[in-house]
Amino acid sequence: MRITKALKTCFAVIGNVFLAAAVSEPEKDHFRNLSNKHPRFLHFIAILFCTYVLFLMFLLTKAVINSTTTGSFIISARTERIEYQPDSIDPPRIAFHNATFHWDEISDEKFDPSASTSSKSKSLPPESSGSLQIQGKSKIVFSRVGTGPLHIQIQSKNPTIVYDENDQRQFSLPAAVDLVLNDPNRLINQGISWKYNIDGPLIIGRVPTFGIQLRNGLLLEGEIQMVAKQLLSGNHYKVEPYKLQLGDEIQFVPAEPKTSGLVTFDGDRGIQIIAIVEAQSATIKKFRETKFKIQNTLWSKLGKDQELVITWAIMLTVPGILVFLTRLLYHHLQMKSNEES
Repeated sequence: MRITKALKTCFAVIGNVFLAAAVSEPEKDHFRNLSNKHPRFLHFIAILFCTYVLFLMFLLTKAVINSTTTGSFIISARTERIEYQPDSIDPPRIAFHNATFHWDEISDEKFDPSASTSSKSKSLPPESSGSLQIQGKSKIVFSRVGTGPLHIQIQSKNPTIVYDENDQRQFSLPAAVDLVLNDPNRLINQGISWKYNIDGPLIIGRVPTFGIQLRNGLLLEGEIQMVAKQLLSGNHYKVEPYKLQLGDEIQFVPAEPKTSGLVTFDGDRGIQIIAIVEAQSATIKKFRETKFKIQNTLWSKLGKDQELVITWAIMLTVPGILVFLTRLLYHHLQMKSNEES
């Protein structure tokens, strides 16, 4: 009983305060008549107003929390270089056709594939094909300049194993090796589609500097698009893609986010990549330390989350509706009082 009485008193106070704010004439008799003759109406208004305030607080809290959670970024780019670290110690095999292997048996740590005079090599016949299995934690660098050969530089903890097209083991190579697909255009002309699935953090392109960095390939073109969850239903929506330009570099927070995607090539220059990255934000680095940050914020939601926009519009109309109903009843009583007098 005490709780019920306290709630009624609370709703009555809120109703009177709302009524005073709505009609702005609390000193007149019409105000007291409305308050005394229609207490249930004021309680109803008070309950609606309290519900509105609670839902508004819930909406804002959820929007703030949702804005700080990890989002997703879809990257589609053409680049000359991709640095990749597989999450698995047993990543997928790398298929090859008409390949050449370069390695240095003296020092795997300082292996330089471009220094052909200090490295050994093994070339396979143009018609041969197979796959290469990486063992242990590794780092892979895909690079292709123009329409030339595709270099796949591998640095792993254990030796790599080469299999033929019949899945028979042929030979093993040191932990550091450079796999070269000598003629990618020939594969395309033969109708062979080369691809490699990636599952781990990667770096696409490098910002050019004034130093001599002939081996750091450039990002050529592409786009990055943020995908986030809608506030209420949890469905996904997309933000307009940001166009990547020549020489851009993409960095994510955290530095090694969960990433999955696909690397391939066509008859055009460089290599292609499509990837989905789960990260809190993405930063596009440009020449002369210019940066653009893409992040899931409350303002981006207000512009792209249609559910949030519609809900927010409805929330803005609720106070007006409550004030309209209160003033309508107030003016009705005022007209009725004037007729009686």
